[in-house]
Amino acid sequence: MFSSLTFIEFLTILGTAAFSISAVLAVNKQQIDIFSIIVLGIISAVGGGTIRDCLLDTPIFWAEDISYIYIAIVAAIIGFYSRSLLTRKWITKAYLYIDAFAVAMFCIQGTEKAWSFGFGLPIAPIILGTMTAVGGGIIRDLLLQRPSLILSRELYAIPIALGGTVHAMTLAYAPEYKGVSAVVASALIIYLRHLVIKNNLVVPNWAVINPK
Repeated sequence: MFSSLTFIEFLTILGTAAFSISAVLAVNKQQIDIFSIIVLGIISAVGGGTIRDCLLDTPIFWAEDISYIYIAIVAAIIGFYSRSLLTRKWITKAYLYIDAFAVAMFCIQGTEKAWSFGFGLPIAPIILGTMTAVGGGIIRDLLLQRPSLILSRELYAIPIALGGTVHAMTLAYAPEYKGVSAVVASALIIYLRHLVIKNNLVVPNWAVINPK
């Protein structure tokens, strides 16, 4: 029987692979070679966590466990040679749900790691948790010169931040339940992302500058 730690590690590996493959899906009209895809895949997979660890002034997580880089490389290569399959409509939608699992796990991990360092309590851990989840994708989109999802009207960062807030509140007031909180907060992010994907939910007009 898998322990909770093993399950979390499995989801982290799945999230790392999903973010790496996102580099392939993010390429639209550009002509790009496999080596560039590998670089983009690594950046997408570990970029957010790298920024977090730099801000925390702690050893970079993938430098201590290089397997994350290997996972990102393999996933990027698989994505590169499977692009025709990955761009099919149902595969793309399935990927969005894998991404929801990935950002949920990375957000909770980032929030808890920042909290354990006592970094800017109580708000900064939520910010760093969100940054862990979305940072790699932002860097990837900047390199590809494409609009970032976080700057679109789709509800992307808000569900992640809400999940991070739930976990941070538990760490502050009931740390003995942090294991349960990690599951609940992750499930909340995944469920909210499911609603966004299913119903095409966007930020309302009153909260947008010059809505179109």
